[in-house]
Amino acid sequence: MILDKLKQKALEYAKQEGLKLIDFDLCEQFTYAKVAKDDKSFIGVTLTPRNEGELNKIDNFSIDEILSIKSYDIALRALGLALINAIGQYAIAKDGIELQGNIQENLAKKLLEESDKTDKIVFIGHLTPVVAKLRAEGRDVDVFCRTQSDFKNGVYNDIFEYEALTYADIVVVTGASLIGSTIDAVLKFSTDARMVILAGFSAGADPKWYEGLGFTHVTSTYLEEFSVDIIKQNNLGDVFNNPSYFKELKR
Repeated sequence: MILDKLKQKALEYAKQEGLKLIDFDLCEQFTYAKVAKDDKSFIGVTLTPRNEGELNKIDNFSIDEILSIKSYDIALRALGLALINAIGQYAIAKDGIELQGNIQENLAKKLLEESDKTDKIVFIGHLTPVVAKLRAEGRDVDVFCRTQSDFKNGVYNDIFEYEALTYADIVVVTGASLIGSTIDAVLKFSTDARMVILAGFSAGADPKWYEGLGFTHVTSTYLEEFSVDIIKQNNLGDVFNNPSYFKELKR
């Protein structure tokens, strides 16, 4: 499974680099993990799951324990993804990845460049500003979302997403989908799409770790100046305003 592969890559890298887990928590909006080496720390985040089951209290864990446990505990899986992202942020800083501006603006621009009005674009998860921009430019967009539906505005229950994916020319999957195993099914139904983009701050692992999994691109944020205090303010805009990157992947 994809989450297991990411855990393995992150764990191997953390051991290689001597990273330590120094803080983590499940807050109202975000789940975060913070790792450090010497006097430098790096933070990774994902959305805290809502309406996905009980968020159990998580006791003290090490990097090895969090990334080695096989569990269906939604809180522990969210923490695992946040930790993968924290370790990935360290790798991104070390590699000196090219950074750009706002992730939502850049993603909308890229999608407009790579599509025309005949293309079917399917979003798994709702990136509202991006979808709004595409529709304003005449693009054919359907959105599938677990936490909301709005039939009149093309936002549908995610029980229909696999059917829609078989007709998609371009697929955009939000990074929070990595918490569960539906991401594996999404990719199996997206093989005919010419672009499959993993997007959002929850996709903040080292882009190299996504090579060969079925994605054609990944876009996420680099949270260099992000802090626990900002996380606890629960403002999504603060995350999206960090610098971002857009990387092509070997599918």
